[in-house]
Amino acid sequence: MEQDASQFEGAFRKLAAELDIPLNDACLPLFFSYHCELKKWNKAINLTAIYDDEEILVKHFIDSLYGIKVIDNAEKSDLLDVGAGAGFPGLPLKFVLPQLELELLEPSEKKGAFLRYVVGSLGLQHVTVVPAKLEQYVQRQNRRAFDYIVVRAFKVDESGPLLADLLKPGGKVILYRAVRIPMGFALAGLALVEEVEYELPSGYGHRVLSVFSK
Repeated sequence: MEQDASQFEGAFRKLAAELDIPLNDACLPLFFSYHCELKKWNKAINLTAIYDDEEILVKHFIDSLYGIKVIDNAEKSDLLDVGAGAGFPGLPLKFVLPQLELELLEPSEKKGAFLRYVVGSLGLQHVTVVPAKLEQYVQRQNRRAFDYIVVRAFKVDESGPLLADLLKPGGKVILYRAVRIPMGFALAGLALVEEVEYELPSGYGHRVLSVFSK
């Protein structure tokens, strides 16, 4: 049975509280609408292999939001989501940190169409969907520089120089990972400065935020 808004809100608040993630009242309708559209669109195009309501909440929403632990939420910041897919982690971060200037980099036209629909239907401000690969984006004359670059479902092994080139001075690249950075792993032009480990609620697994800077 589909969740209604109150059931969704109660479940989401409970799960977020387990990791001490604050949810304000204004963001909850955004998450509910996003959740509904994700499930609806997923029947037509392959946005995510996850269909279960709780699993979506934990593996997509809660995991995305843990990034606020390494993002300064006191200031307006520019954030780039590389390989945004269905919008994780960029859109959940935008919902709870509305001051973010968000760019969603996603080369798939079908996924880009979904992202544009969500951004428009939710009335999100200062969110841009860019249909390009990272290599193409870096070559653009009108590209921006970012305070934060988040990467959740994109292989970055050879992308260090590209990511470094897009960072503002003092900016951070945040990798969402299942394990800590292994010995011998390096991103050219970037240095590992911090790793934050956490367990997802309901036994959904171990996660790590690996933070790099110039």
